[in-house]
Amino acid sequence: MSGKHRLSVTLSTAASEMAQEEIRKQVAFLSKGISNIQFSVNGTELALQVDSEPAPELRDQVLEVATNIQRSLRSLTRKMVFSSAKMQNPTFKPVDRVPGVLPMANGIVALEGLALATFRYFDRIFTGFGVEWNPAPLQTPTLIASTVLAKCDYFRSFPHNVTFACHLTEEKENIEQFRGRYKDVDELDGHAISHMDTPKACLSPAVCYHTYSLNQGTTIPKKGLVYSVCGKCFRYEGSNLADLRRLWDFTMREIVFLGAREDVLAERARSMDKMAKLLDEHELAGEIRTASDPFFIAPDAGAKTYFQLSSETKFEIALLLPDGGRLAVGSHNHHSDFFGRAFDIQVEGHGAMHSVCVAFGLERWVYAFIQQHGTDISQWPAVMRDAPEFLGLSKTS
Repeated sequence: MSGKHRLSVTLSTAASEMAQEEIRKQVAFLSKGISNIQFSVNGTELALQVDSEPAPELRDQVLEVATNIQRSLRSLTRKMVFSSAKMQNPTFKPVDRVPGVLPMANGIVALEGLALATFRYFDRIFTGFGVEWNPAPLQTPTLIASTVLAKCDYFRSFPHNVTFACHLTEEKENIEQFRGRYKDVDELDGHAISHMDTPKACLSPAVCYHTYSLNQGTTIPKKGLVYSVCGKCFRYEGSNLADLRRLWDFTMREIVFLGAREDVLAERARSMDKMAKLLDEHELAGEIRTASDPFFIAPDAGAKTYFQLSSETKFEIALLLPDGGRLAVGSHNHHSDFFGRAFDIQVEGHGAMHSVCVAFGLERWVYAFIQQHGTDISQWPAVMRDAPEFLGLSKTS
């Protein structure tokens, strides 16, 4: 690619599939302009592209990240709790561009046609997925107070993902300076931030955070609370942004369980059983397996990753892609009593609240489903072919 520079790094030991996943998450944020991070088949070679001539220290930084992650994961293996029937003989009908996906900017898309219909189908299915728990429907805002994100430990664990909501300081002189500087230009430059006030809010990176904030300082009933929430989420992922697989602006539907430890874990187990049936019903090649969040490069990042994977606090729903990779389209997360303690939420007779969040990334479901089943609706699984969302659409889109 014109203007791109290639950097290859040889690892001292081969990186496992799990280590490769974690290394990719962190290497992308070592320097601006890193993209196309790939491993060799045997996992001993890591190659990436950089927009400009790589700094001499970048190779050592990449190697240090890889070594630290491999050391932190040690001999840990990923636990597989479910593998769909289709994983035994996966089939694909890949498309370079999903019909109806309209790129607007880096990591920002609009949907129409087949993509929008498929998005609405999965939103309806996952709304129905939670009905048996009789959840309280909740409409959450796009913005979230920065003080709430701080309580969620987001600025320490995921600072690289935060999108700050900024505005000009409320001073006539500052506003006039800003207006004068940009009245005849088409885009902002590095001076713009100097006109901004300290952010009091951010664009919400997860809709479940709002449920904890709403219950701050309360004692909830012994039977717990369940919410059904859907909203826009925002996580900036730098060069990792890619079509529907990894957006800056995306949509999450979630079922959030607040209650005693044994109760929320029981509901998580029920939810994973339901998800297993859903994957088979939709003839999807997928797995439910242990996973970790993309913690920022910090002294304790490796320990956090190891804890999540070893303690089985996070199970992801991973769908197979044509290139052999897997796309996490949802998750079943147990947060222990972290949010109960952070927001001073008690459960009647049980102490600090535990929480479980079952989350579905709707745009990712659209992408993975179409990569496996193609765009010919008449060839889709029977459960979908006559769904109301696809009435009026051409059977071959």
